[in-house]
Amino acid sequence: MPDVEPRRILRVVEAFAAQPPGPPEMRLCEAASKLLDAAGVAVSIGASAELCDSGLQTVCATDAGRVGEARQLDLGEGPSYTAHRTGWPVQVPDLERDDTWPAFVEAAGALGFRSVFAFPLRSGSISLGALTLYQHVAGELTSEQYADALVVTRFALHLLTSLQAGRPPDELDQVFTDTLSNSMVVHQASGVVSVQLGIPVGAALAVLRAHAFTEARSLAEVAAQVVDHRLKLDPLPD
Repeated sequence: MPDVEPRRILRVVEAFAAQPPGPPEMRLCEAASKLLDAAGVAVSIGASAELCDSGLQTVCATDAGRVGEARQLDLGEGPSYTAHRTGWPVQVPDLERDDTWPAFVEAAGALGFRSVFAFPLRSGSISLGALTLYQHVAGELTSEQYADALVVTRFALHLLTSLQAGRPPDELDQVFTDTLSNSMVVHQASGVVSVQLGIPVGAALAVLRAHAFTEARSLAEVAAQVVDHRLKLDPLPD
């Protein structure tokens, strides 16, 4: 029907407008959670699709979405990363039956997630990140949910780009500076480990992630200890 797309756009706009006053990116995540009936929603961005020396950094998220994205950052893998890298939606209706990201599947199961759906924030040929939905139950998105999720993703992309519109290239909106500052400690720790072990920064990040996984700690926690010189890591075994 010709009015389907306008109807969906209006529904997303109305859900956004119905949220309490606050940062627009947070209103977006809360609106998406209610509109799509998702246990968790997160919007994360990345500097490059290669992600060799950086991870996706969360711009906004509901509580459950933030926990899910944190685990993907710790591991450097998961649906958000795949959607960002490929530029295509990633649907995992049953995590217990998926072996694409073994470490993430185990971590997600421990958090109570049973299905995850990630949609790339794509502009032309460039993927800027992903909008990801987390569910506590297994099952496919309905056709209505999927179509609405595509519109929400487009809305998120337009919202993020509008925050930066009109600013000089070297001046970032507060939401982006906060996101970058949150990831700075991991970049610093990667540099420290790179120098200590004489390895590329990407390999140093892998060492950090491996240590965090082995110790059942967050990547940010391990990185902070490295930067504060309270922890010195060994190279990964061959």
